[in-house]
Amino acid sequence: MVLYKHIRIICLIALFIVLTGCSAKDDISVSDLQETQTETTVPEESPNQVPKPLTFDSLDSYVDYIADVQSFQPYYRTVFAFEGLSGNVTDVPIEDVKTMYNEMKDVFDYILLSERPLIYRGYYCGETSFVYGYESEQFFQGYESEQTDDVDMGNSKVINAPSQDLEGNKILTTPLKSIWLGESAFNRFDNSIEKGRNLQNSDFKLESPNEPISVVLGSAYKDIYEIGDIFSLELISEVMDFQVVGFYKSGTSFSMDVGALHDVDLDHTIVMPHFIPEYEPIGEAAAFQHAFLIAELMSGYIHISEQVEKINDDTYNNYAYIMEEMAKENGLSRLYKIPYWPVGFVWKTAK
Repeated sequence: MVLYKHIRIICLIALFIVLTGCSAKDDISVSDLQETQTETTVPEESPNQVPKPLTFDSLDSYVDYIADVQSFQPYYRTVFAFEGLSGNVTDVPIEDVKTMYNEMKDVFDYILLSERPLIYRGYYCGETSFVYGYESEQFFQGYESEQTDDVDMGNSKVINAPSQDLEGNKILTTPLKSIWLGESAFNRFDNSIEKGRNLQNSDFKLESPNEPISVVLGSAYKDIYEIGDIFSLELISEVMDFQVVGFYKSGTSFSMDVGALHDVDLDHTIVMPHFIPEYEPIGEAAAFQHAFLIAELMSGYIHISEQVEKINDDTYNNYAYIMEEMAKENGLSRLYKIPYWPVGFVWKTAK
């Protein structure tokens, strides 16, 4: 019964687990790595056309490619291995993970940044541009094939999807675009704030589940919310309050993942801090969410200090060795993965 109640959230976790299988030194295509962590961007003029992915037959050919990407910053991805837990998500060794997270920040130039939707509960009748995955081919196929002349948003496979919470209550859910930033990542957008403020260090600790989470919204949200407004969304397994502290300039964006080929436009996105809860969770949903938030502190990016064109097997082995030594000290060797192929970011400044 417990597994059945957790099925919706476990499916989300499975996406991250699949990604970790990319550590082998085999031939690779961009789509192989991006398939489970990003949505295919679809050109406006042909929403169902999927571009042919780039393919690299070796690390050397991939390094040659990223060396020519302007302003590319290389990183090794780290992923918390939920499948290594002896039980369920609530068995995450929270204090050990916190300790290793702090060590990773001290030893590496380590950042947290993830695309992870926040869930709107209830009947969603807003713009599809705010919905996570709306650009994907799968969304268009489901949305177009199931719509009638009298457009019914409730028929979409993504929007207003029938679901249930951990207590078994039936609900409608719609995933909204969201970016979670860590303490070392938010300041990259200091010059992209149009109104209000950016996230700040105090936003990354939450003393109470009733305390609103500070968020900065993309420019398209300016017609919907104002500074200080509070709204409620499902975070992981609990509904939380979010308070608007700022808005980004139109066009704020960055590129990430394999070859920095995945463009992330923040105009229709909610940006929140990957905070650390400082309170004791009460109840099943809160315990699940608490453990998940802490575990994902180890799912981030380690900046590669070497010049891009000099990245090789020895580079990976050096970073992997340091990670393993830290993991051994904290009893976490079975609970992380570090894929072999480097990814990267290109940070852009809004005009």
